[in-house]
Amino acid sequence: MARDRWPIDGYANRAGIVMYEWIIPLTDLVVTGLLLVIGGNLGSFLNVVVHRLPRGESVVHGGSHCPSCGSAIRWHDNVPVLGWLLLRGRCRDCGAMISARYPLVEAIGAVVIGGVAAAELLSGGRTLPGPAFGVCRPGADNLLLRPDPLLIAVAVLHGWLLFNLLLGAAVEADGRVVPARYRRTVLGITLAVVVGWSALLPVGVGFEGPAWMARGPGRGLLIAACGLTCGALVGATSTAAGRQGTMLIGVALGWQAAATIALLRPAIGWLRALLASLVPPIPPGGECDGAIFGTEASSESARSDLASATAEPWSSIDPEGSPLPEVGASPALRPPADPDRGPFLSRLVEPITLQFQQNEYPGGDLLMATAVFLLAWRWLWWGLVG
Repeated sequence: MARDRWPIDGYANRAGIVMYEWIIPLTDLVVTGLLLVIGGNLGSFLNVVVHRLPRGESVVHGGSHCPSCGSAIRWHDNVPVLGWLLLRGRCRDCGAMISARYPLVEAIGAVVIGGVAAAELLSGGRTLPGPAFGVCRPGADNLLLRPDPLLIAVAVLHGWLLFNLLLGAAVEADGRVVPARYRRTVLGITLAVVVGWSALLPVGVGFEGPAWMARGPGRGLLIAACGLTCGALVGATSTAAGRQGTMLIGVALGWQAAATIALLRPAIGWLRALLASLVPPIPPGGECDGAIFGTEASSESARSDLASATAEPWSSIDPEGSPLPEVGASPALRPPADPDRGPFLSRLVEPITLQFQQNEYPGGDLLMATAVFLLAWRWLWWGLVG
């Protein structure tokens, strides 16, 4: 009887090996790709928020359209990053230039938000400190078959944090400030979430307190209050984006995270400056077709002339959902579009170069420092507590 069953058992063993070697890694790859796509779409939506929020406009109502010709943006042109590449940085209908800022924000959202979520979820929480995480088997199959609600909620909270840090960095690079009402709303929502579910905060305040502070809403309120205070102190000398970012980090992650990230931010800035020294400078008078994500010294005079000729600012665009053409000068001031103007990829490379070459970029450095911290949180915490 055992001999008759041997071929079947051998086939089952071989099938199990094939599943382990191929199906499980492919499942991890698919789930990782899905999380990156979600992060890219969040970056695409963030383009809408960056444009409309400082102007007090609705981020929900109103469809996307080309500001040059008024044509509606097709759904297949709204695919994050890929839509811009397929269009070669131009409007499909009128050929107007599309700012490279939009695919940059979408790519950053995919890598930072989607990448951190993938690391936390697929590792089974092994990037997070605390006894509640890292106890289940890693892998997408375990995540799909036996999902951990706490781990998923933590990943969502961290995605919310990174989204708002990216928003602050993008608005800062646009020369604007996130409205105070929005900042208060984000802080209030984050505070309510961590107080209502204090298990989302894996690290406490570091000292023993009354029993009511050791669990439940009391624990969440104490950690968030200490984190908010520490974030306000370490970000007091930073820009508005840096200050509001460190306060939000303190509420969502605790005071230890706010202090550590404040120490990491200068290191990230130093690394960015080091990379900038390896990038050839943009020639004087060079222009990125209006596709600058940040400051642009060579076209300040052009922007001043444009601001006096038009009622809308240079960055007044309607980027709902994906990249849209930049608003240019009026037809009387703008030269005819040249379909062969400049290399296509230079309109994507030059904005990146300008970002690297900025002396101060607190919002962007804070975003990257937070992502690095979240990926190494458990090991950093072990180093602190021994």
